[in-house]
Amino acid sequence: MAMERLARGDWITKVEFHERLGRWYRETDDPVIGDAGADRRTAWLWIRDGHRLARLFADTTREAVAEYLHLLGRLHGAVDWHVVPSAAGQLTKIAFGPDRVVLDGFHLYADPRTVAPRNR
Repeated sequence: MAMERLARGDWITKVEFHERLGRWYRETDDPVIGDAGADRRTAWLWIRDGHRLARLFADTTREAVAEYLHLLGRLHGAVDWHVVPSAAGQLTKIAFGPDRVVLDGFHLYADPRTVAPRNR
């Protein structure tokens, strides 16, 4: 069963995001976060991280969620998010932790309208 989809105005906190990811991972065996028929570029969840909004896309994979949850555990629940260039060269991709790890299949991107000038 796909995770419940949220609109941009219904954003959640990182704490709630982590709870939802964990629950989805434990309670389903779905290969991706979104509906199987959803376009891969569909923003499935919107997450607030300070001044920034980030969106998790429907095609985020189960394996990538497992890696993120593992990283979250290793960093004791406090994963800093950093905006880095995406594969297309846009400053929107979210990388994780002090090493700015990019997880294959974890499609989390900053809304360009909320990227602070200091991060550009």
